[in-house]
Amino acid sequence: MLRQGGVLGRRRGRRDRVDDTHAGGRMSEDAKRAVRSQFGRQASWYTVSRVHRQSSGLAELLRLASPAPTDRVLDVATGTGFTALALAPRCREVVGVDLTPGMVSEAHALREARGVTNLRFCLGDAEALPFRDGSFDIVTCRHASHHFPYLPLALAEMTRVVRPGGRVLLDDTCAPEDPGLAALMNEWERRRDPSHVADHPPSLLIHMLERAGLRVADTALTSVPLEFGDWTRRSGVPEAEAAALRESFVRASPDAAAAFGIRVGEGDIHFSWDEIVILGIKP
Repeated sequence: MLRQGGVLGRRRGRRDRVDDTHAGGRMSEDAKRAVRSQFGRQASWYTVSRVHRQSSGLAELLRLASPAPTDRVLDVATGTGFTALALAPRCREVVGVDLTPGMVSEAHALREARGVTNLRFCLGDAEALPFRDGSFDIVTCRHASHHFPYLPLALAEMTRVVRPGGRVLLDDTCAPEDPGLAALMNEWERRRDPSHVADHPPSLLIHMLERAGLRVADTALTSVPLEFGDWTRRSGVPEAEAAALRESFVRASPDAAAAFGIRVGEGDIHFSWDEIVILGIKP
C-alpha cells in the first residue's frame, strides 16, 4: 500500500522508575508467559531483523513524532530497542520498556555497542506502565500492539503517562478492512507466532485511540515487505508447520494474493503487510 497522509477512516499514580523492575500487570498471566517465552527464545533474531531495524514505517514515525531536543520519550514494548535508538539522537532522554527480559538484555547490548548515553531500558507491562501521569512528552509503540491482549488498556496507559499536549505514536501492521481477509491474515500470524493476538484494520485502530482520549491528528500508511523464510525463522516455526503454512500461501485466493502482494518465486515467497502510523495528541 502506498503512503498516505491525513487521518484515515474515522468511525469506520505510579512510581517514575526506569531501573530493571517489573510493573504489576493486568495482562492475563497466560498471555504474559506466551510473550516472554516467544520473544525470550527469539530475541537474538530480532536484533538482526531488517524489518525491525529500519523500515519506511520507522521513518514515518520519526516524522510524525517531531521530537525536540528537550523532549522526554517513552518507547513501549521496545523489543531490542531499534525505535528507542532511532529517537535518542533527537531528544533529551528515551526510556524503553518491555515485558521480556531477553529483549531488554539485547537492547542493553545494542545501546552499549553504540555508546548511547541518554537511553535507558526497563522491564514493564504495556497495560500497567510503571510511570507517573504526564511523565513524557512523546510515547511511541512500534510493531508490538498486535501482541497486546487488551489494546484499549495499553492505549489508556500510554495516554495517561504522556503530558497534556504530548504525542502518542502507534505504529503497527494492520489488517485489511475486509473481514475475511483480516481473518486470514490473523490466522497466518497465529500459526507463525502463538503470542500473536490480532492485527486490526486502520478504522478500528483510529477508533481505539480516540476512545483512549486522544485526538487523532495524522496518519501515514506504508507497507512491510517480507520474505517467508525470514518471517518464519524469526519466530522459530517448526519445520512441519512452516511447510504447511507455506502451502497455504501458495494456494491463497486471488483476492488474498492481491491484498498481501504474494509472489512465489525467486527462491522464496515474497509478500507484504500493510502498516499504519497514527499520531494522537493528548488534549
